[in-house]
Amino acid sequence: MDRSQHTRPLWMGLIASIVFVPALMALLMVFSSQRVMVPTLLVLLMGLLISSPVAVLIELPLALWLRSRGRLNAINLCLSGALVGAVVLGLYSLYSNYWPQMNDQALARWIAQQAALKALLPGGIYGLLSAAAFSAGAGLTIRSSRCRSFRARSA
Repeated sequence: MDRSQHTRPLWMGLIASIVFVPALMALLMVFSSQRVMVPTLLVLLMGLLISSPVAVLIELPLALWLRSRGRLNAINLCLSGALVGAVVLGLYSLYSNYWPQMNDQALARWIAQQAALKALLPGGIYGLLSAAAFSAGAGLTIRSSRCRSFRARSA
């Protein structure tokens, strides 16, 4: 197992990734006026239920694939996390906001598309934060050692 690309085990990064964004959302909910209607603990639990499968099924395989190619570093993982987060939340928003029972299907598609476009930025931010937590938890380098050695040989 080549660990030159990270200083701590990847499972530590996975735990950090799963917990960070839901904990941040719960912390922000504590200071929100909406805390009366939505309990902070509910935000934390729902966030954990959403982030756990995403981290295990998408983020961990991506990190393992990048590590096998010698490209596992914080920059690559954060860029991938932002892209995947934006796409996944956009697709979820598109699916959840489309109402096939509406008489005007053009309007229904337009509403769903607008909701999906509005979800791209928050999804990208959630993905970026999750990937940054993974990078910090696993102790990923900013640029992988393989990239540096390749540049040194080509110079």
